[in-house]
Amino acid sequence: MRKVTETDLPGVGIRFDLQTDAGRCVGVVAHQTGRRDLVIYDERDIDRACESVELSEDEGHTLGELLGGSPVLEHLDDAVHRLEDIVISWVTIDSESDLAGLTLAETALRKRTGAGVVALVGESGSIPIPGGEERLEAGDTAVVVGVPSAVKAATKLLTRPTP
Repeated sequence: MRKVTETDLPGVGIRFDLQTDAGRCVGVVAHQTGRRDLVIYDERDIDRACESVELSEDEGHTLGELLGGSPVLEHLDDAVHRLEDIVISWVTIDSESDLAGLTLAETALRKRTGAGVVALVGESGSIPIPGGEERLEAGDTAVVVGVPSAVKAATKLLTRPTP
């Protein structure tokens, strides 16, 4: 795995920087609010940003998936860990979803789609491995895991009203 430097930004979040093979430096500022800033540094001065793009938390996750997901998963030993069919998606629960306001048990999401919610992230904090009594609130983010078709089905239920 490539070396990534990490710098604490008190009161802001964490800055991650990566030096490319071509000698360019790119970075991500992960704000405590969930916002991400994608930063391209000047070729002659790596402390000077020449371009910055502000991304919402959801946009950051989507860009990460487009770029190939977690590099940690890419480097797991394939003989021991067969994860190529597993998808992890961060889904913002929409207020229009029929599941908003229900507990995980009430949604029967795993039974209906085959995908599981492995974490919930909201204004009050994060809940890793949520139990059936945890409520899916509009605006919260559900970390959904499963095979691609199951995650797609769960995402649809979490983001849209049932027709």
